[in-house]
Amino acid sequence: MDKNQRYSNVVNTAKAVLEGYSMDEIGKMAILSSILKSEFKEWVFCGFYRVVKENLLEIGPYQGDLLACGHIEFNRGVCGKSARTQATIIVDDVSNFPGYISCDDDTVSEIVVPVIKSGKLIAVLDIDGDQSGQFDEIDQTYLEKLVSFI
Repeated sequence: MDKNQRYSNVVNTAKAVLEGYSMDEIGKMAILSSILKSEFKEWVFCGFYRVVKENLLEIGPYQGDLLACGHIEFNRGVCGKSARTQATIIVDDVSNFPGYISCDDDTVSEIVVPVIKSGKLIAVLDIDGDQSGQFDEIDQTYLEKLVSFI
């Protein structure tokens, strides 16, 4: 199954689970991270960092076999840059990203997608891969659509 088909499965599952239910943002993040990691088992990490106060992200719901960083300031790492710029960031090789925050030895590439609700940044979706160049415009398109469900 190609990447588009896999994401289509995720979108369909997320719509079926999230539409018509009253659920807070954290619940939706938990569901989405679980659905995504179930479909993309090869990912090292898939989870959300929530905005808890000005210029600070805190770990939220996530899936993965590693202990995540607890807090990330907006001026640090890929998640911080995505939060600061409110733009999706794709990094083919994290060792080349200035200020990269390493939480494990397995991550090679990363994509971070801002979660914006009512014009305000509430979180970022952080996904780590174990291969160089693992993420592309297909991932960006689908992940941006998925975070809009929150």
